[in-house]
Amino acid sequence: MFEERFKDVLDSAKEGELRCFNGKRWDGNAVLIVVDASLDSIGLNYFKIVVPRVKRFYGDYVKTGEISSFSDFSGLLPEDARLRAIMNNRRVWSVAIDTSRVLDKIREGKDLDSDLDALRYWAVRANHREWEKDEIGRINGVGLITFQYLRMQAGVDTSMPDKIIKRVVEREWGINAPDDLSFIEEMERLSKEIGYSQILICWAIWLRESDMSKGGWEAL
Repeated sequence: MFEERFKDVLDSAKEGELRCFNGKRWDGNAVLIVVDASLDSIGLNYFKIVVPRVKRFYGDYVKTGEISSFSDFSGLLPEDARLRAIMNNRRVWSVAIDTSRVLDKIREGKDLDSDLDALRYWAVRANHREWEKDEIGRINGVGLITFQYLRMQAGVDTSMPDKIIKRVVEREWGINAPDDLSFIEEMERLSKEIGYSQILICWAIWLRESDMSKGGWEAL
C-alpha cells in the first residue's frame, strides 16, 4: 500500500533518506543543516520558502568563505542586517546561532574532527522523551518538532510530529496518537511494520503533499 500510494515520489524520498543517513544533507555542511532546521522551525513552506533561503544563506555566507564552521556562525548576532535580509525573523537566527554555539562546544569538548561529527554525536545521544532537558531543546524557539527534525537530518532514524505528517499518517494508516511523544512511538511501530525507515516515510509524505516534482531534488 505504501509503495502504491507514494510511488510518484518514492525514488526522491529514498534519495533524501540516503542523504540523511550518509551525512550528505546540504552536501554535508552542518551549518546549512542547522540553518535549514531553524528556518523550518516557524512553519514555513519548506520547498518554496525554506530551501531558497538556505541557498541564499549559502551564497551570501558560505560560498564566500565568511562562514565555514559553527564557530564562525556563533560570532553573528540575530539582529545582523544581512541575516534579516534573508529572513526577517529574529527567532529564526537566534535558534540557528544558539544551536551552533552548543554544537561547537560539543565539538571542542569531545575533540571531534568536524562540525558534522558534533551534530551527529549530539543527534545520536539526544533523547526525544527528555527533549526539554536537552541543551538544544532548552533553546528558546526549539520545540519537539525542530528537535526531531534536526536529529533526522543528522541521520537518526526517527520522526517528527508535524501537522502534515500527522494528518497523512492518520488518513493513510488510521494512526491518531494522543500526544506528540506517543505519535513518535507509533511511527516507530509503523516503520517496523511496513519495512521502511521513518525518515523515508516522512520524506515521502512531505514530497507528495508539497507536490514536489522529481526534478530539483539534487540541490537538497
